[in-house]
Amino acid sequence: MRRFFALFSVAVLALSAPASAQRPSATVNLSPELGMDAGVTFGLGSNSLTVVSIPIQQLRMGFFVSPALSVEPTLALISVSGGGSTLTTYDVGVGLLYHFSPNRAANQFYVRPFANVEGTSGAGSSSNTIVGIGGGLKVPLANRIASRFEANIAHSNGNNAIGLLAGLSFYTR
Repeated sequence: MRRFFALFSVAVLALSAPASAQRPSATVNLSPELGMDAGVTFGLGSNSLTVVSIPIQQLRMGFFVSPALSVEPTLALISVSGGGSTLTTYDVGVGLLYHFSPNRAANQFYVRPFANVEGTSGAGSSSNTIVGIGGGLKVPLANRIASRFEANIAHSNGNNAIGLLAGLSFYTR
């Protein structure tokens, strides 16, 4: 688990300092997007598990590499302790958002392929890789704040799931 957090930290640091040739011009705002999402996941087939995560399923931070493309690491962590034992679940991932319009003042449709590593530590430790694709809409609410809605499909270890996310995005500038 420490290895995944170390990789996540390195990715965040590497993506947060663009080279001078990539710095945004005065007319294009490429400031990072901070966000959090609530979610519902429906397992399909023999994996018919439903998971509801309200108010927050995951935290995310998007780094724009161009006005229409951003790299978005995500993190979810839950730790439960009691009766002398501790169970921790984690989900570390990265998505690549392509915005069909770079205009943040208007509604923005996007697609997001993603890959995550999720796992548990404690009794019965395990981990697995998830890959998927989603599509959604960002709706501006106020200056530097937008709501975000997404539907996605994911695959892991022969199982498929449909996910629905609703969240808020905060732009740093």
